[in-house]
Amino acid sequence: MIHLFKGLVQIRRISEKSLAIELCGYQQDLTSITFITNLLGMPVVIVTGASRGMGAAMARKLLSAPISAKVVLVARTAEPLKAFADEFPGQVAYLSGDISKDETNVDAVKLAISKFGALDGIVFNAAILDPISAVAKADSAAWKKLYDINFFSMLPALREAIPHLKASKGKVIFVSSGASHHYFYGWGAYGSSKAATDHLAATLAAEEPDIFTFSLDPGVMDTNMQIALRETHGTEMKPSEHERFLSLKTDNALSPPSLPGGVAINLLLKAPKELSGKTLRFSDEKLAEFVDK
Repeated sequence: MIHLFKGLVQIRRISEKSLAIELCGYQQDLTSITFITNLLGMPVVIVTGASRGMGAAMARKLLSAPISAKVVLVARTAEPLKAFADEFPGQVAYLSGDISKDETNVDAVKLAISKFGALDGIVFNAAILDPISAVAKADSAAWKKLYDINFFSMLPALREAIPHLKASKGKVIFVSSGASHHYFYGWGAYGSSKAATDHLAATLAAEEPDIFTFSLDPGVMDTNMQIALRETHGTEMKPSEHERFLSLKTDNALSPPSLPGGVAINLLLKAPKELSGKTLRFSDEKLAEFVDK
């Protein structure tokens, strides 16, 4: 038997697949632990772009003790998501699909509700870097594809999720970039999409005061994006900027994804209301208390 709230709530197993909950003398049989997820303090969170890099690091932190969250993982590739489900049985639901499609994002929210009965937070992490090219050579179709993934994918998810997040006083973490406010040659598509993300976070905070929002700049991480910058995009960037990214690797100056990822999840779990709508780099002194020790 589990005793919560100084004995006011008692949960006891009455069969292999059934629980009984007693609240101040009232008893209700439950056929699934779904309905007591929030009662037991296990947050329900959606993480997009969860198959690798910072997304995978955030998923692991959420799923591991002491958080032990219920997590809906979303990415294009199913295999890494299934691996999480196998490692953390009962804690993971996953959806592999094209995040540029509205239905993928709506279905992620519906999956959280149908599987776990609530929604406490979303981490919007999915993004692509291509195209990198000067505006004079801009490919409109490529820019639109990037925006569909980096920005417009969040709108149907938010539209579906807002009623649930208002009910749970939930939180939304947007993964931004230093490129949202620092110019890099050829990064117009990616940088402007992240600037739009920052504005969306601030707008949502103003429109929905019951929902906490934050846009986090994760800095420069040791991920596949950095590999692409070093090995693929050198000819499309200024030589001095390309050399900077090469030096970050050789100087061992790249952050592990778990470092900013940890800050993102700690904000998701315990950020104060006064930070809502803000955009900050993960290493900002205002966020020092959210860095994993």
